[in-house]
Amino acid sequence: MIRVILLLAFLIIGLIAGPSLIGEKGYVLIALKNTTIEMSVISLAIILFFAVVGFLVLEWAVKRTFAIVNGSRHWLGSWGERHRQKQFHIGMHALAEGDLLVARRALMKVSSADFEGLNLLAAADVEAKLGNETQALSYWQQASEIPGSNLAAKLNMARYEISQGRGAEALSIIETLSAKQKQKPNVIEVWASALAAARQWHELHSKLDTWRKALGERYEHWLGLAAQAEYSEIAEKDGTNELISEWHKRSRKQKKNITEQKAFIEQLLHQNMHEEAQKHLITAQKSGPHTELLPLFKQLVLDKPLPSIKILEKWIKKEPENGLLYSTLGHVALHSGDLILAEKAINSALEHGQQQEDILLLAQIKAEQENPKEALALYKQGLSAG
Repeated sequence: MIRVILLLAFLIIGLIAGPSLIGEKGYVLIALKNTTIEMSVISLAIILFFAVVGFLVLEWAVKRTFAIVNGSRHWLGSWGERHRQKQFHIGMHALAEGDLLVARRALMKVSSADFEGLNLLAAADVEAKLGNETQALSYWQQASEIPGSNLAAKLNMARYEISQGRGAEALSIIETLSAKQKQKPNVIEVWASALAAARQWHELHSKLDTWRKALGERYEHWLGLAAQAEYSEIAEKDGTNELISEWHKRSRKQKKNITEQKAFIEQLLHQNMHEEAQKHLITAQKSGPHTELLPLFKQLVLDKPLPSIKILEKWIKKEPENGLLYSTLGHVALHSGDLILAEKAINSALEHGQQQEDILLLAQIKAEQENPKEALALYKQGLSAG
């Protein structure tokens, strides 16, 4: 722009000064080797003027050409990016809709595009659902090499291995995570699942205390699962004496935990150690009945369950309107062969809320009392109550 202004300034000066120079005889002589050029000052000025104008026109033409070329490249690049975005969106929508083949075709077209690994994670999900394990693992592996999708890819690989019953492989993947990543609640949840799939119950059980805050409401779920499995494993491998010995080795905190107590007592019942189970049921509920432990009394099969009957009657005196306590007493009495107490307790339970289980239990009592008509009527009533 400055050059154009200068050119116009020179042109105006030339137009003003030109007429005064026409009468002058000044000239310009240019001598070359074999050539001599002679012209007036005015002629030189005109030649220089058009030379400058020609240079500016040429400069503009060159710049315009480069602008057109670069603009074409940019337009082509933008078109390619829009096409990739469109295929990615088609693939993601199809995946959400469950149209896996359409999703697969679209996502394959952008498998090498830069979507921070999201395209690879989605493609792996599609392949896994289609049963193409090798391709799914390949996509997850590629995604794990991208910083933004590293954790997501490894967690998905671990979850897939767990779903296939390969807990050890899932644990190997989790071991490759950083210490910071291993502290995340979603990682700990997958880690617990991997330990369960690998049947490493003792390891899972021992880690749960440090994972309690991270697992939140899921803590009790994993504690119950780990405790049940570990106690079962101990009883099957080493016997019931070792099971009881292992319980005594537990910390005071563990032995007071209801989930731990329930898992241990259930295993005692499973091993037909009803006397031991009765003892622990009573000890664990010294301060009163617990909703998780009270139903376990119904599984007791003892000839003389006097401690259980005594504590149940004590609780009934404190809560005479609690039908569940009468029902529990009826089961304990029936299993001991005391049909009179059993019938009395179940009738009281029914007075405080009719339950199908209690009706059917009363039918069983009537059958054992050799009263088939009443038993049949109660069976029908119980079945209809369900």
